[in-house]
This record gives sequence, structure tokens and C-alpha cells, in this order.
Amino acid sequence: MSLSRFEHGAVSAELTETAIDVARRMREFRVGCVVVTEGARAIGILTDRDLVLRVLAEGRSPAETLVSEIVTYDPTTLQQTDSIETALRIMRERGIRRLPIVRHDGKVTGIVTADDLMVLLTAELSDLGAGIRENVEATETR
Repeated sequence: MSLSRFEHGAVSAELTETAIDVARRMREFRVGCVVVTEGARAIGILTDRDLVLRVLAEGRSPAETLVSEIVTYDPTTLQQTDSIETALRIMRERGIRRLPIVRHDGKVTGIVTADDLMVLLTAELSDLGAGIRENVEATETR
């Protein structure tokens, strides 16, 4: 399966923005992370959990804390040509939940999350189950 369905852009932030600005953007777009970019290239990722642990839990001011101080640099990314199976494998092996999708030049084109994949795969299994249920007679062995 192709990653193209997840190439709808990703919410991004820059290193010079504040934590509060990024938190508000996450709320506005209803996302749990932003891809931190320099130009259009992915250089980091910042999650809602990062904001809690690296800003609030440390008693830092969200209005004064810059993204550059709390971002996780060098995020694991996927190439546009990678498959959903590759995304699943990387998430499992590295214990991560979010993977920005990038072009060959590093420009961000989207993001795939563990939640996205859970919804997709659940729908696929549901469709399979419905097809089996509708096409198998009750008297046949399953």
C-alpha cells in the first residue's frame, strides 16, 4: 500500500517560534505533533508530550521557550516511495508513533502516525470481515 493517502501536508513549526505558539497551532489543527522545518526540510519533530514534559513539567514559560530548545532533532522519516508496510516496520522497530514523509530533496509532503495506520488497518479488516460474512453460507464451514 502506498503512503500517498497521507501526503496532505503536515503542520509545521520553525525553530524560532515559541512553545505556546506551537501548542495553539496543534489545537487549531487538532494534531498531536508538528514537523519542525528549516526552509521546507524536516529537521525535527515536536509532540504534545514534548510540550508537557519539556516545558510544563520543568516549569518553563511557554511564551518564552523556543522550539529550538525543546525539539527532537533528526526525526526518522519516510520517503514518498516507501510503503505502509515500511512505516509499520519502522514504527515497531524504533518504538515511534509519527513519521514525516519527505521527497528525495527532504521537503516534507505529509506525515503518517500510528493512529492513522490503526484507523486504516481496522477499516481494511472490517471490510474483509464483512465480505466473508456476506459471502459465506451459514451451513458452510468457515
